[in-house]
Formats: sequence, C-alpha cells, structure tokens
Amino acid sequence: MSDIAFNDRLRRISLLAALAIPMVTACGGGSGGSAETPSTPPPPPAPTTTLSLLAGNTDGAGNQDGPTSTTARLSTGVGGMALTSAGEVVIADISNNRIRKLSANHEQLSTLAGSGVGVAPGSQSPNYADGDGSSARFDKPNAVAVDAAGNTYVADTWNHLVRKISASGTVTTLAGKVGVCGNQDGTGTAATLCRPTGVAVDKAGNVYVSEVKLEERSHSSLANPIRKITPAGQVSTLTSKASTYPSAVGISGPVTVDVYNPVHLAVDSNGTLHVADPNDHVIRKYAADGNATVLSGTVGPRNQGGTDGGAATAQFSELQAIAFDSSDRLFVLDRIEYQPAIRRIGTDGSVTTLVRAQSCSTHNAPGTLCTATQMVVKADGQFLVNEIGTRPFTVARYAQLRSYTQQGASTVVVGRPTAEGANDGQGSSARFDTPGSLAFNPAGALYVRDKGDNGYSTIRTVQADGLVRTLGKPDGHCTAVTGLSVEMLSNYYGPLATDGAGNLYSIAGQRVLKMRNCEVVVLADLTPFLNNPTSILWKSISSIAADSIGNVYVSTYDGAIFKIDTKGEVALFAGNAGATGHMDGQGTAARFAGLGNMATDAAGNIYVVDGLFYDNYRVGPTIRKITPSGLVSTLAGNPAAAPGYSDGSGTGAVFTADQTPIVSTDLRASIAADGKGNVYVSDPINHVIRKIAPDGRVTTPVGQAWRQGFAAGDLPGMISSPAGIAVRDSMMYITVPNAVLQVKLP
Repeated sequence: MSDIAFNDRLRRISLLAALAIPMVTACGGGSGGSAETPSTPPPPPAPTTTLSLLAGNTDGAGNQDGPTSTTARLSTGVGGMALTSAGEVVIADISNNRIRKLSANHEQLSTLAGSGVGVAPGSQSPNYADGDGSSARFDKPNAVAVDAAGNTYVADTWNHLVRKISASGTVTTLAGKVGVCGNQDGTGTAATLCRPTGVAVDKAGNVYVSEVKLEERSHSSLANPIRKITPAGQVSTLTSKASTYPSAVGISGPVTVDVYNPVHLAVDSNGTLHVADPNDHVIRKYAADGNATVLSGTVGPRNQGGTDGGAATAQFSELQAIAFDSSDRLFVLDRIEYQPAIRRIGTDGSVTTLVRAQSCSTHNAPGTLCTATQMVVKADGQFLVNEIGTRPFTVARYAQLRSYTQQGASTVVVGRPTAEGANDGQGSSARFDTPGSLAFNPAGALYVRDKGDNGYSTIRTVQADGLVRTLGKPDGHCTAVTGLSVEMLSNYYGPLATDGAGNLYSIAGQRVLKMRNCEVVVLADLTPFLNNPTSILWKSISSIAADSIGNVYVSTYDGAIFKIDTKGEVALFAGNAGATGHMDGQGTAARFAGLGNMATDAAGNIYVVDGLFYDNYRVGPTIRKITPSGLVSTLAGNPAAAPGYSDGSGTGAVFTADQTPIVSTDLRASIAADGKGNVYVSDPINHVIRKIAPDGRVTTPVGQAWRQGFAAGDLPGMISSPAGIAVRDSMMYITVPNAVLQVKLP
C-alpha cells in the first residue's frame, strides 16, 4: 500500500527553448529514390497478416493487457501497489491513467479501471469520469489500497480526489472536489484534498490519505497533512503536518527549496496506521486520535543515513514505500545515497537491511534494484518492486515488476525489455533506436532516419523483405557517402524526402541538403529568407517534401512554405513571414500556424500538418492541402478546437499534432498520401493512424486510441507512438519505437 509523490506537471517550455535544435520527427509518402539505385529486386512474399512487423523489435513500455510472459506492458511511471486477500496485486499505473491488476499466479495482467485517456494537449478540462471499468477516467493516480471486501481505493492525484472501485469494477468518487486543491474537512465532495499521493485502509473501512498543503498564491509547500475518510465519506484531518522538518530539494546547482514531501502509509491487521516519513527520516505509528509515536529512527533536520540497529540508533534516508506482510512484519523501501534498499523494521523498532543495490548509475538495468521506487510484500513473503530500464541517448524505455527474495535474488514478473541498437540484419534480428522519418527510393526500399547506437544518428535502409542496412556502410546503399556526409547522416531531427530521380533530401540548420550518387551537397541556403528579426520561429525549418520532378518544398514553424525549383531558385510559395493564423487562399494570402511535417502525392499536391504549438498560436491542428499552383485548402480538422481525438467529417474531426506544451520531436504527427486520394496522419500521442478520405471523412484504420503496445493481425491492431509514415501502392509503413511496421491497405 505504498505511494509516491508525483512531480508537478512539466513546466511550460518556451518556444525559444523549443527551437534550440531544429525539430522534425518524420515525413513520408510520394515516390522517391535512393542516391544509389540498385537493380530492382524480385517482389518479396506478401505479409501474412494485415498489420505486421517488418523489422526491429516492438517490446517496451505500454498499457497492453495479456499474458505477463509475452504481451503485457506497464508504463514507466508505476505507482503504489496493494495486495488483495486472494493474492492479486493491484497497481496504480500512473502514466497510463489506469488501475491494473496482476493475477495471483502472476500469469495475467489486466485493467481493473481507467480508460487510459490522458489530458489532451492544451485542454483545461479535468481528466475525470466515474463509471464502470474502462469508462472511468483518472489523472495520474499515484497509489491504491484494498479492503477486505475487495474494494480498491485510489489516490487520484491530479484530480485531487480519492476514488473507490467496487469489487465489480464500478468507480465512484469517495471524497474531494474535482480539480480543486484544498485541505477542507467535510463530507464527500464537500471536502477538498490536495494532490493525494498515498492511501491506506484499515479493517473498519477507514481510509487514510497523505497529501500536501500549498500556499495559495505561490503554491509553495507548507505542510503534508494526513486525512481520514470514514466509510460514510466524512473527511477529517488526522494531522495537519505529518513531518517536523521539510526536505531540501535541489532546483538548480546548489540552490534548494524546502518541500514537505507527502508521507507513505500502511496499516497493520489491527488497524494501526504506520507512516514512513521521507522528511524526518523516521517510521511513526498513529493512534486513532491522531497521536503519533516514533517507532524507529530519530527526528532531526538533514539526519538521513543508512545505519541498521536499534530503534534509537537506526537511520533512514529517502523513504520510498512501506508495506506489511501477511504476518504483520513491517518493511520499507529506502534509498540510501542513491542506492535503494529493502529494510525490515522489528516490532521493537530495530532495523535490518535485507537487500541493497550496489554501484548504481544513471542507466542500470532492472534486476539491480537501482531504479526501484515502489514495493509490496506478496503472499509468499517475497518483495514485488517496480524497476525501469533506460539507455543513454534514447527516450525508449521499459518497466518491469520483479520479485525479490530476502537474499536479493530476483526474477521478472511482468515487462519485456526494449531492444534498442544499431545492428543491421533481417527482420526481427535488426535493431533500431527511436526510428523517425521515412522516405522511399525507386527500388522500393525505405530510408529510415534512426537515432543510432549511443546517440550517433544515421540513416538506415529497409528492403520490402525486412533486410536492414546502414547508409554508408558495406553491403548497403552507398557504401561510402561523400561531401557533406556528416551533416546529412548525423542530424536525427532532419526530415527525409526523395524525388522521382532518386535524390535524397534533408536539412542541416537553414540549409537544404541533396544527396545524389552518394555525394551530399547544399541544394539551397535559406538563411537570407529566414532572417526575419521579428520572429524567432521564422528562422527554423520544420519539414521538407519533394515532388516527382525535383521541386523541393520547405516549411517553417511559424507559417511559411518555400519552394526550391529544379534550378535551385528559392521563392516564398504559400503563407507569409511571421503572419500566423488559419486562412485558406492562394499562395501568400493563405495563413498557417505551427507548420509540421509535409508529404506530396503523384500529382504534385502538397499535404502538411498545421497547428503545432497550440498553447502559443491557439490554432487547432488541421491538415492542409496545397496544389502545385499554390492554392491552399483545409482537408480536415477544426482550427477553432483544441487538440484532441475525434473522427468525423471535415471540421467535425479533431487531431493532435504534438505534445503541447512538452517539446519532443519524437511526438510529432507525420503525413503520407496514397494513389487513391487518401491521406494518412500518424498520431503518436493517441497511438493511432488517422485516414482522411477524398470526401474529407476521417477514420482511424490502425491502432486503438489510448492503447499502447503491439498487436499484429487484423486491423485496427495495436501500436505505440507511431512517428514516421510512408505509403506506396497498397502498403503503409510506420516507424514506432525501435521498429518499422507494415500495413496492407485495402
């Protein structure tokens, strides 16, 4: 029944900071070619299923239910866990906004409640709904507790609520006002809570909640109360300040700020509340009247340590979780000098360290205990902890639950590790690291922009049969790339485009690069055209596209599209320098806002994702079409609507183009067009591919909104964070974290 304190929402990142590096995830569609065109190979065997893996590995974080040994996934933000009387484990899956359940035999992971829907970028509405199972909505639920009747109590942190899930799966609100941070006593929704992060329940059905108290204007930390909620919903304050001293939290270099972190809660079989205090570094227990006594450790400022021993001499450090086993033995997960440790507290307050991580660094793999933040004691007496796997220079990570013995041996319970890398090979033996932009060559192979091994970006090629090679290495296209090869290959954020002659294009700063016959040259330098002193964004290229005859189009983040013709001459094609908004029309009379990725079709029409940076421009995401003559129209999407997800026709459809206000080039919509007039848009936020038919009707043919994993077979299947997208004939190709997928189109 442990809990964690969830960090404040990521602060809004300024647009200036966002553009310190040119940012584009992927583009695709249209015909194209390689700088070195091989002879056309025989056609590969057709895929056996509609959605399948072409190359790479799809394991990683997600919210997919199923067998723990194969498909089940968790987010990297796992919160508190609680044991049911039947031996099941209920889990607060914070980042997925779901409450999950692990079967008693550890063979199945399921979703107890929660739709998995997140707060839409730019939305001011709470992510809240009561209801049955998957119809309910949570906002970063940090902790859970289970009573003897099988009811689950949830600390719904960012909704400032305590929710109750009945044994049958119905979710109701037990206490608090939706979206209101406060510390007011009362009954049910008349009371207020503030960022509840820990929850426990006693044998009488009383629920205890740890929270914070914030200064009204500055939101600075004032205290960390513990609240009590009776079965009737009456909320009272057990203690208005659980800790005597605050913790010093670093914010910049030597600068710290005092914060009262919420305490961690557990209740024994007698109904006595025990508290692990990460600020005072002690273990307390509370009487029913709120009087607290120190069970172990000594209260004092900055007195953390890792010493075992008697109650008065033992020391604790950054206490992470607290839990009882079935025999009322008490355990805590502590973090001593950045090394997590599982420690036992005797009834006399004595402390013994059972398992402690060793030599932890920033990239330790699960099985070391180094990344553990949560713990529960299973029915067999082993410790179930969460751990995450990280790798330098990559955002692709994974989560595991592991079972530890008291001797420190561990086994995986759920969660398969990601398999990043840069190995060439066939199909699933090849390795990618966050592949992004896609472009075709005439022979049918894909160019794939890849982050590469240890952050060394590169460009890969993938044949239709799944054979992966690296550009500029033996056995692949262009065994040696000459000219400005470093600029072309090493810019992970550079989009890719190809023309009908097989030339490959990308960007380096304000220059457009062209690779022909394995030699990279500067096609055009747009610096004179992007040197607008009134607009910071004007100086940044967002995407490129090329048509079949070699015209290249370049978009900027603040609403302009340039054309580089076949003679290398640059001219403003559509939109206007720094004049943002949303308006259809001819050429420079049209208006764009936050232009993203582009693609072309066989007729030379250009398609572009518009509406990035919603918090800045307040223009909703749309899909725009520009004819070869420069006439701009809107295919679908509503510029007056905030980002979101909804199918429909024309303005009735709603899109999400990026993760506003979080700036991440791995989380940008990409676009492609087929030969039938359909346009496809990837949505890495909602984990789907959208389709815009020629009549403007928007559907979701691939993926299930808010469900993250990989399920091959018939559509819609399941995919995670689709980035790049490209279409040729009846096949669609999609990059997802560490893999390239293929889809047979109807």
